[in-house]
Amino acid sequence: MRIFRRCLTVIGLAFFGVLSSFGAPPLTTVQDILYNADGTRFNGIATITWASFQAVDSSNIPANSITLQVVNGLLRVELVPTTNALSPASYTVVYNSTGSAQSTETWAIPPSNVPVRVRDVRIAGGPGTTIGGGGTTGVLNSVSINDVTGLSAALALRPIIGSGFAPSRSAVIDTTGALEAAVGNASDCLHVDGTSAPCATGGSTVSSGTVFVDAEVPAGSLNGVNGSFQLGNTPSPASSLSLYRNGLLMKPGTDFTLNGNQVVFASNALPQAGDIMVASYRMGTAPTGFAFVDNEVPSGTVDGSNTSFTLSQAPNPAASLAVYRNGIRLRANLDYNLSAATIVFVPGQAPQAGDVLLCSYRH
Repeated sequence: MRIFRRCLTVIGLAFFGVLSSFGAPPLTTVQDILYNADGTRFNGIATITWASFQAVDSSNIPANSITLQVVNGLLRVELVPTTNALSPASYTVVYNSTGSAQSTETWAIPPSNVPVRVRDVRIAGGPGTTIGGGGTTGVLNSVSINDVTGLSAALALRPIIGSGFAPSRSAVIDTTGALEAAVGNASDCLHVDGTSAPCATGGSTVSSGTVFVDAEVPAGSLNGVNGSFQLGNTPSPASSLSLYRNGLLMKPGTDFTLNGNQVVFASNALPQAGDIMVASYRMGTAPTGFAFVDNEVPSGTVDGSNTSFTLSQAPNPAASLAVYRNGIRLRANLDYNLSAATIVFVPGQAPQAGDVLLCSYRH
């Protein structure tokens, strides 16, 4: 009988030892006083959720959540550390007050024998960021662009959208390498330099008969230092050149000088990075059959709500149309769209009461 009791005692001690080896995982206390932006103490609830992970002592922590009542700003909770967890883990905390979610943040809990504050565990990665894993200490398991060899250089080679980009239009590459929308009628032919003109019979591009250039972007660096820009052709006569910078007509002899097809800006008028330059000019005597309309006031009510205005003729080509509002040239497909003889301003660009609209074009 004594031998039997001794056996039971040994078995019990062994079983107790096994249970002891599966004790609760270590915990870290997060304790702090929370305030609202106006300085009053926060009152509400904090909901803490987490995905399943393995703690540093190999304890399995299943996915779950807890809700804490925060009264008079006091927050106190004990959580299993994640920065030294054996698998990536973090806590997502949602603060609720007055019945609605106020904010969401992510916590990475370090091992600590003393209470830590919220600022010690809050991370900048945002909800869903996982921290730790493999015994690391608070290292983000995300990959930045610079972490991938050659990725930054590859992304830099991609074309970017320019200020004149518009959907459902042919793409033109400007002098900076950005993609712009081609300007002109849908039936026009597009030149290799990005300009457009009516097509000749059979679909070929008009060449010898084309003596007008509209909405050309001069070639040259826009950096606030370079003052020399090149046109695709030589304006003839030179006085036919109309050069616009950010919609404002530049003055020849004051803002710039023209030498052949070379435009040189004065030192006090150098184009800056981000400026938009557009040039229009002739290259000789206009062929028979072309007519010009200058400074026409389109018909339509200028009241801040009406966006549709009508010209007396349909511009041909469409790129020849220059629309001015209070002396500033507007941009086709960005400020307005042209359909035959109708100008339709885009939302937010409706002319306001008192605005002066003037149009010049060929037909």
